[in-house]
Amino acid sequence: MDTVTKQLTPKERILKTVDRLFYEQGYLATGINQIIAEAQVAKASFYQHFPSKEALVLEYIKTYNSSFVQQLRQLDKQHPEPKAKILALFDHIACFAQQAECRGCAFLNIAAEFSQPESKPRQLIAQLKTDLKVYIEQLVLKALPEDISPESAQTRATAVYLLFEAALVESRIHHDLWPIEASKAAANQLLS
Repeated sequence: MDTVTKQLTPKERILKTVDRLFYEQGYLATGINQIIAEAQVAKASFYQHFPSKEALVLEYIKTYNSSFVQQLRQLDKQHPEPKAKILALFDHIACFAQQAECRGCAFLNIAAEFSQPESKPRQLIAQLKTDLKVYIEQLVLKALPEDISPESAQTRATAVYLLFEAALVESRIHHDLWPIEASKAAANQLLS
């Protein structure tokens, strides 16, 4: 265990470990014993923090989302204009997609492993995706010219969100950046 990891609490080590394992292997392929061994925590310590694997995946989703929200706040600071913020979102996922370990959207990967729509992880992910949709739609509505009808503005706002969501998925499937670039170009046109 490296020096930085030694300074983490057992809970932080568990979350750091599952951040990697759930993303690399998936939720179902990752066992509790593997998490305990790789996080170097006692079994009792694991269950003290996470009474079930479902409780762990819910915390993982919340932690991952918190990190993503912090990244959005950074983009907000760097790009004061709504249109620039929207286009920067596409640049952000292009940088993410270029990372060697990129396996697409962590939320979609986890959601795919829970077949029941009423499962708590799927419900949490759906809520967080709805929050992202609202965020992007609000930016689009601020970026559009005032002479656009409310119906057209809402249609464009939803389309930009869908382009954003599809861009990373298609980029992952094709192992190329063209889907992100094409989505960004389409979003730019919708904002005119």
